[in-house]
Amino acid sequence: MKRLYILTLCSICTAVCIFFLKKRNPTTIAAGEGLIVPKSWLMANDTPLTPKADIRPADQTFLTFPEWFLVFSPDEQAQYFRNHTATTFPFMAHTAQIWDSYKIVNNQIKDNFPTNTGYHFMIWVIGSSATIEYSIKAWYETVIGRITDTKKPLSEEDKFNADFTKSYVNFILDRPWYEYDFKTRLRELWSEVPLMGNHFIRKIERRYLLTSELLVKYLYGKLIGIGTKQVYDTAVPTTAVVLEDDSLKYLPRYNKFASEATKLAKERHEFKEIAGNNSAILLTAIVKSDNNTTFDNAVRLFTQPVASDVTRKRIALVTPVSHLHQLLLQLDKEHIHIEHIFDY
Repeated sequence: MKRLYILTLCSICTAVCIFFLKKRNPTTIAAGEGLIVPKSWLMANDTPLTPKADIRPADQTFLTFPEWFLVFSPDEQAQYFRNHTATTFPFMAHTAQIWDSYKIVNNQIKDNFPTNTGYHFMIWVIGSSATIEYSIKAWYETVIGRITDTKKPLSEEDKFNADFTKSYVNFILDRPWYEYDFKTRLRELWSEVPLMGNHFIRKIERRYLLTSELLVKYLYGKLIGIGTKQVYDTAVPTTAVVLEDDSLKYLPRYNKFASEATKLAKERHEFKEIAGNNSAILLTAIVKSDNNTTFDNAVRLFTQPVASDVTRKRIALVTPVSHLHQLLLQLDKEHIHIEHIFDY
């Protein structure tokens, strides 16, 4: 019996070493080394027309990418979980994409804008939290989850996970993640999802995992929410935009900004300032993996293969605010889906 325990321990240690040390394909491909964006696009606006209360730091168009990646990642999971179980999801590829993209965007702003200590700290916190979560999930799914894996979401718990993830994504498109009602979803798991049924071993194993995740996120979210209120002001839900005729408009912030900005571009408006800035602005789009479209007055900052779907990739484009309308019109003409405009 003692030999069995030793053999089991050695097997687990070997599996962990293989998991963390195995070579992986590049997850984020920069368009060059160091500073890729023209330095002339990285100038602070000294004479903004935007009201002071609506101005946000120019470097946040870059720094908000790692933050929004933690929206893109659950969204990718939600799409994946429709037809696959979480056991086969590439969590570690997403972990690498968080930090690789942060390194690239940071290279564009360092030495060009004052250090945005608060935002960097927030990225370190949420990036570290996601890294711990994804590493634990990846290890668990590799060592434990594969034992019960049904390949497709056949158990009620796997289907619940797909529904919960999509609900979570819809919520965080416009609201902070820690405000999501994890407590209610945990209650639904135990009150509405039948305990008995087909694939019983998978059901019990998934129920344990989902219960752990929802409970930890509920408690951690409460702590983050309290800390955020102590340190940061309440986020403004609009973005101030100054157009070519110096008129001021307020567009919805976050996920809805892209559609509203595109609408203005189609009405032949040009952007003079966005959140008080006239320097570079970042946007991402999802295209087919073989798409090599070139864009006028824009720089491709990096490319990220969609880790769970090799037929698609994310491209990060940078353009000056004054040329944003041209880029939006080209993307619309090419029928390219804009994932997000990072409106500072």
